This record gives sequence, structure tokens and C-alpha cells, in this order.
Amino acid sequence: MSAPSETGDAPLISVITATWNLLSQGRQDTFRRVIECMARQNCDRSEHIIQDGASTDGTVEFIQDLIADAPRTRLISEPDQGLYDAMNRGVEAARGEYVLFLNSDDSLAADDVLNRAADVLVRRGPDFAYGSTVERGSDGQILKDRRPDPNSVLQRMPFSHNSVFIRSDLFNRLRGHDLGFAVASDYDLVLRMFAGGAKGVDLEMPISEYSSRGASADDARVARDYAMAWYTFINGFESLSRNYTVADCLSWYYQGNMPLSLCRTLQSIDEFPEALRPALRQSLKKARRRAWQFWRKSKASL
Repeated sequence: MSAPSETGDAPLISVITATWNLLSQGRQDTFRRVIECMARQNCDRSEHIIQDGASTDGTVEFIQDLIADAPRTRLISEPDQGLYDAMNRGVEAARGEYVLFLNSDDSLAADDVLNRAADVLVRRGPDFAYGSTVERGSDGQILKDRRPDPNSVLQRMPFSHNSVFIRSDLFNRLRGHDLGFAVASDYDLVLRMFAGGAKGVDLEMPISEYSSRGASADDARVARDYAMAWYTFINGFESLSRNYTVADCLSWYYQGNMPLSLCRTLQSIDEFPEALRPALRQSLKKARRRAWQFWRKSKASL
């Protein structure tokens, strides 16, 4: 089922929230906060797309009741292949120039986030714009403010996926999230975005917040996805004298950095993307530090 599109001028920002069987997971209250935080934004340059994966537990009816009076909000419910497919479908339905993914148990960090971001997006017109992410404890206190670091993109996600506005046409040119990645397709997308030379802007403010959930049960799958993203990226350079294996890349993930020898090699090849050279220099510095830390049993110094 799909609600009809709104008429009138297209919005600047499309906020996309993927859902599936919220009721059976006991996530009614957290999702209600998503709707409430979007209402407080009072941003007429935005729309909210709720992309549901054909829920079977009453979630669709629950959402319909919640958004009955919500302006600029659309619910689409159709079968999908999981979270990243739902996000891709949400972008297909989006009318905005930029998309922001807001998880079904997250919220925006302040009531003026969208209006402040919209001002910057209109004034500067970047390919993407990012900010920090706030983690709150069960008592509502801020536990961590995860600040973005674009130069860490060769090591980890440089900013949270729910804190970056991406041009819709850029997302589509990159063909969206690769469904071959189970839990870290967002990192693969951002790595490809940087490698392609996309220009970003730091909004210098918190964009989203989430409640502390404890350690992820998907750590092993995250490691595997990061390794696959690096494997594809590194072996794409024809001038490299050797091919690296997924096992090599997996060891780099657990070490926290690519090895010194590889960083030096990448620095020397002409085909390495210019947009990623600042990130490569940061990785090289980290690898050098580890090479001097002889007590570390790491392959980073090889």
C-alpha cells in the first residue's frame, strides 16, 4: 500500500525511516518519539517517508493512526529484502534534493535541526553534509557526542549514517546501498562516495541522537562487511603488485588500520583518488605509530 504523493513544491530534505513489525518487537514507544520529534521540527522544507517492509503484526495500522494529522508524512508498505533495501526504496519515493536516514528508534538532536541544516544546504549546495551524533543513557544523560572525522574513512565510518544529508541524485548515481552487505552497507556507500570525489560540509552541530543499546550482537558481521568493502576498494587499483584477500582485510579491521606497507604503496600510485589522500595520510600516520609500538602484536608494521 502507498499513500499518494503530496502536491506542491518538492521539499529540500526527505527524512526516511525504515520499519518492520514494530509491535512484535516492543518498539511502539521509541517510534512514537520519532514521529513526535519530526512534528517539533516544523520544517516546511522537509518531508518524512516511512518505508515499511509489509509488516504483519499491526504496525501499519499503528503508524497510520500516529501520522493521521502529521503534515508532509507518507507511509509506504511493501515487501523488501531488509533494512538497506527499505532505505533504497525510500530514496526512490523521496521528492527531496537531500535524504537523511533516521532509524525507527532514533530522534533528531534538537527541534531546529532540519531548518538549520536546510539553510546550509541551500547556501552551500554540497554533495553531502554531516554532523555529530549524541548517545544518551537510559536516564537521558548524554554519554557520548560522536564527532565526525572525514579523514578516518579508510579506518571506519567517518560519521553516523543517521547524521549525514546526501544528495538524492548522488545516492542514485552510486546505486544506493549494496544489498550484498548485511550490516555495514552504509560504510561501503560512504567509502564509494568519498572515493568518487563527493564534496562534503561539516554542519558543526549534532544531527541525531540514539539511546545506548549496549554492545552490538553483530560485531562479527560488521567486521566481515568492512573487510569486504576494503577488499573491493583496494583490489580495484590495477597498479598494485599483489591482490589482497578478504582474510587480509579482516585482520586490518581488528587491528584498526591498514598496514604500513600498503599505506605507503597507495600513497605512491597515481590512480589513488585525490579526495581520499588526506584520509590516507591519517592512516599512514597511525600505521607508523603502531610500527614503533613494538609491544603490539600487530601486522600493521609489516
